[in-house]
Amino acid sequence: MKPLISQDYIDVKIDTEKMLHGAEVAARLRKGRAGGIPWIVILDTNGKELINSDAPAGNIGCPVTPEEIKWFMTMIEKTARNLDQKEQGMLRSELEKHAHWIKNRNRKQ
Repeated sequence: MKPLISQDYIDVKIDTEKMLHGAEVAARLRKGRAGGIPWIVILDTNGKELINSDAPAGNIGCPVTPEEIKWFMTMIEKTARNLDQKEQGMLRSELEKHAHWIKNRNRKQ
């Protein structure tokens, strides 16, 4: 998925416990919004928020349910500049495969 994502996005992870000022940066980006982790925000080149992972039902975290995957793909569809429809379909397919793997792994435990 990384090669697809990197066509349009720079992935930056903020560890609020281990990174110097990580908690402050995360708080500035979340703007007081509560929710779990991971939390995703897509910014434009000026740092303006375009969309985040707070779907109508709440933070999608790592998208594994059909509703979470749908919201993640909404985030991509609204902000992608280089990912074409075929590549977005590939991204959705990879998310669905990951969700299937997680469900099967949890059943075995």
